[in-house]
Amino acid sequence: MAEQVFGLGINQVMAYTAIANVLLVVMLTAINIYYAGHAKRQADAAREQVNASNRQSEIAAETLSLLRQQMDQQHRTDIASVTLQLKVAVHVIEDWLKRISSEKHPQLPDEIGILPPDFSLATQRANSIDQIVAENMGAASLYVAEAETNLRLMRHRNPDEPEAWKDHQQKATKSLNTAKYKLSVARTRWEAMAEQQP
Repeated sequence: MAEQVFGLGINQVMAYTAIANVLLVVMLTAINIYYAGHAKRQADAAREQVNASNRQSEIAAETLSLLRQQMDQQHRTDIASVTLQLKVAVHVIEDWLKRISSEKHPQLPDEIGILPPDFSLATQRANSIDQIVAENMGAASLYVAEAETNLRLMRHRNPDEPEAWKDHQQKATKSLNTAKYKLSVARTRWEAMAEQQP
């Protein structure tokens, strides 16, 4: 008598088990192939992300290099501009001191402006590099403004009455000399700093 399981003979059970095993292997293989393809797509996507990150990193490095070059160029421009403004300001003050130093009432223009219009911009540029230089330049501007006020008052005084304009002349001279000193201090410090720049 042959043994039976669920109404099937042993050979039939073995055959069905073998078929089930083959189907299971095929299913597991299909699942492995699916997950392997999925893993490959993820790996490709990750590789693309790495490549994109590398490109972004290269672009960022190039941008940073360009910004550094621009900053260095701006720094050199600022140094040159402030150097020039300091030289011009000292020279102009010396000219004004000569103009108002005579014993006679000096011929003064209608518009009295001693420092160049862009001197305040040079002071701002100096402030971004050396605050002490900028402080001296700012102080010089204040003394020059005081001198300009005295020169305007002097211009409106009677030239034939020295007592009417001499006091303003002396005050203007004193203010201009103080401004010249402040600018000379600023210029000396600035030029020493500029020489140390690469």
